[in-house]
Amino acid sequence: MPKKTLLKQYRLCKHCLERHISTGKSSRPCYICRGLMDNLGAIANNILAAVKGFEFDTFLIGATLSTQLYEREDTMRARLKIRGRANIKHYLTRELGIRLARLVGKKVEYRKPDITITLTVDKENNVDLAVISRPIAFAGVYIKKSRGLPQRQDKCANCGGKGCNSCNYSGLSGFNSVEGIIAKELVRITRGQTPKFTWIGSEDQSSLVLGSGRPFYVRVFNPKKRKLKNKTIKGNGAKAMLKMINDIPVIQPRFIVKTKIHIRCENALTKKTLKKLNTLSGSKVSFENKSKRGIKRLHSVRVRQLDSNQFILTIVADGGLMIKQLVGGEEYMKPNISEILGAKCECIMFDILNVQFQ
Repeated sequence: MPKKTLLKQYRLCKHCLERHISTGKSSRPCYICRGLMDNLGAIANNILAAVKGFEFDTFLIGATLSTQLYEREDTMRARLKIRGRANIKHYLTRELGIRLARLVGKKVEYRKPDITITLTVDKENNVDLAVISRPIAFAGVYIKKSRGLPQRQDKCANCGGKGCNSCNYSGLSGFNSVEGIIAKELVRITRGQTPKFTWIGSEDQSSLVLGSGRPFYVRVFNPKKRKLKNKTIKGNGAKAMLKMINDIPVIQPRFIVKTKIHIRCENALTKKTLKKLNTLSGSKVSFENKSKRGIKRLHSVRVRQLDSNQFILTIVADGGLMIKQLVGGEEYMKPNISEILGAKCECIMFDILNVQFQ
């Protein structure tokens, strides 16, 4: 379509004009964008200011435009039968991507960009900017040498775990747990928020975690710093070692745990009675509760008597075996220690000696 014919019916800026026929200039207000495209330079500078402080190598720009912009463009195209041309959203994001790449020396990436910049343009052409950074992931192990430190932390009552100013954007109610200690430091060094943990098993607040430590994974959302070295975090008798990984495994790896259990029995015990527990070595333990049912294998068992009513049981078993239920027989766990000994037994405490992936 000749430029004169188009301009005779619609007043277009040079950007909207060249998208539909060829490069042209017009000093009149654009029928489609109403001056939005004339502000590309200013918008690019605003984006540059918004991404300041973010570490990134790749980026992507997206946009949400007002329906009025699309309607005006569609009306004109339908009337003049214009097809196969880039629409206003595609042109806007492409041009801004080219400008930002030139300004910061980074690349546009469509699949997994380090940061995503989203523009929201209202019908008055006011532009709001939001920058979201792709999450980063860590694999870690922690050792706990102090009793009374829980593994997990309750969510922040104010934000429900989403992250807010009152919880320092951790999403947690405090930092007096293994989770809290690690999360607080990760928020600080990444300048991100709401770390989400994937635990490889768990233990009691009173338990120690020894040996090479308990593995875990953690993902930090919207980090500003993403080029990090291996990190060691310490606090309240806990020590965690972390390294960055590409992503957290979708399927949790299988693992075995060596556990030392302090048990008290309501009846007096003899060495002959305790020898019955050797039958657990190599056995399969089945359990069932409201949420799940399953089978765990006990690879080895060792018994050491303390007095007439108490003993230490050291076991190597599949990860996820419920220790207190194994001792007391709750959750329909069979076989269990109380059943084998013929008397009610209680787990006083247990410590994790080692955790190993299978």
